[in-house]
Amino acid sequence: MPRYSALDQLQLKVLTKAVGLVTATGNPRDVFDQFVMTVSAVTDVAPHVRRVTFRADGFGDYRVTGPDECFGLLMPRPGRALTMPSPDRVNVRTAIRALPADEQPDLRWYTVRAHRPEVGEIDVDFVLHGDAGPGTRWATGAEVGREVGFRAGNSGYRAPAGGKVLLAADETALPALCAIVESGVPADARIFVEVPTAEHRVEIDAPVTWLYRGDDQPGSPMVRAVAGMPSPVPDYAWVCGESALATGVRRHLVKELGMDRRSVMFSGYWRTGAARG
Repeated sequence: MPRYSALDQLQLKVLTKAVGLVTATGNPRDVFDQFVMTVSAVTDVAPHVRRVTFRADGFGDYRVTGPDECFGLLMPRPGRALTMPSPDRVNVRTAIRALPADEQPDLRWYTVRAHRPEVGEIDVDFVLHGDAGPGTRWATGAEVGREVGFRAGNSGYRAPAGGKVLLAADETALPALCAIVESGVPADARIFVEVPTAEHRVEIDAPVTWLYRGDDQPGSPMVRAVAGMPSPVPDYAWVCGESALATGVRRHLVKELGMDRRSVMFSGYWRTGAARG
């Protein structure tokens, strides 16, 4: 088990409290498991989605905090062996920077799509992009037997019982959205998904309003769709995807519809012009 310093523990408490002042309370984690995992299967489940199954003894004791559980994927740089950062730092990026420059792994965050502790496995759905960021590049070449690192994260979805729920996501947040829907959402939940084209659709067992971006700016179709929603105002919203989408929808919900900002969980998974995945 990691041994965090008193300063690290204090910083975690302060950060958790600060986040709770501006966004909906998520599902925190006190201990961030870290270990090496091995690819045990690779399957293309949709034209732009590759499912990679990872196996590690650590997954037997690991527990997710919520349906949209995220984790840090630690990938060796091309041509390098995997070097794991110290598990004794709460901030994994700080731990990575403490390594020699030529040993620092790439880090990207993904959703635990499924967890099978009885066999020590997780499934992860990678949305493949054409911009070849480190995560996409790794997933495109993923092969059985490859080793990468796992760093536990936490989850954000925590809708109150009995309230009106809004879920808004783009293609990068689809794995998390699907996991949330499978965990159980109200039958009248409003679900909007913005994707580049119809080819990026996946099967979701719930009524979904699909928005096609085409040549439009990421987030623009989503903001327009949410602005055109009929009453009543949602009691809780989960909004994830490109940064402008997440912040734009949150701004409309809070400023125009009067939602309490602490009832909106939002996260920018990527930013236009920056490397994705």
